[in-house]
Amino acid sequence: MTGGHATALGLALFAAVMWGLWWVPIRMLEGAGLHGVWPGLAMAAGALPAFAIAAARGGRARAVAGGAPVVPPRSEQQRALAGAVACGLAVMLYASALAFTDVVRAVLLFYLAPAWSTAIECLFLGRRWSRRSALALGLGACGVMAILRLVPTGEGVGVVWNAGDSMALASGLAWSVGTALIFTAPTPGSGRLSLAMGLGALCAGLAIAFSGDGAGAMPDLSVLVAALPLALVTGLVYLAPVILGTMWSAQRLPPATLSFLLTAEIISGVGSSALFLDEPFGWPEMVGTVLVTLGALVEVVRAPRHPRLDHT
Repeated sequence: MTGGHATALGLALFAAVMWGLWWVPIRMLEGAGLHGVWPGLAMAAGALPAFAIAAARGGRARAVAGGAPVVPPRSEQQRALAGAVACGLAVMLYASALAFTDVVRAVLLFYLAPAWSTAIECLFLGRRWSRRSALALGLGACGVMAILRLVPTGEGVGVVWNAGDSMALASGLAWSVGTALIFTAPTPGSGRLSLAMGLGALCAGLAIAFSGDGAGAMPDLSVLVAALPLALVTGLVYLAPVILGTMWSAQRLPPATLSFLLTAEIISGVGSSALFLDEPFGWPEMVGTVLVTLGALVEVVRAPRHPRLDHT
């Protein structure tokens, strides 16, 4: 294991723990009067200055580096930036899901991402389909069935589903697509990727906020002004480092490996919410947590893949 690879693994694990605890600053902003998509949107706006500085510093560092820099083709840079925007969409959908559904459900539905990543790698990145792939997908699907309470009743099978669950599920899919695009293209640096991700999250948040589809009422101007300091602090100190570390790791780790490492979020997110939030946590959530985690753990015991593939 090279030093860079070990650093990427460590950063991904750190980011996972922090993503799992993201509900804490979101709940803080909810206490300040921001509801629905607005806490995540405020944090994304607060983190943008850090992303802009990181992108500018990365550009200057490449300009003064010795030797002739290797500039990836524009189409490949655009593919990487499109992947970062997709990850930004995933982040905002996930933040909204934390507001509209239980933290446990949001975390576990998002963490079908390893299953989505496995399917993407098999379809587009040359990975061979195997019984292990089927096992990972099957365990993840069974975990979702458990937390959705797909159990026989006297009136048939009942499904408990809401808008937040849809956002969490879509978030995992968008994340898998985004990390695949980033991994398969030479990237313009983690600073520019993070800036693209932040802008993508901001645009997605604005679209959700003004969709008029239960995204949370727009707060009064006085509430926005009062919550601004907290939004800036949580965005700059909490969200920005997590996104920068995630994007740096996403350039160096295969999508399914990154998704597997980020499953540490299940431990921090599910564990902290079960301890500190007054949300339902019974045997369906417990069984779903175990099954989704096992489905992700299948990734770590499989044979290693080829390194980066530079094709669409």
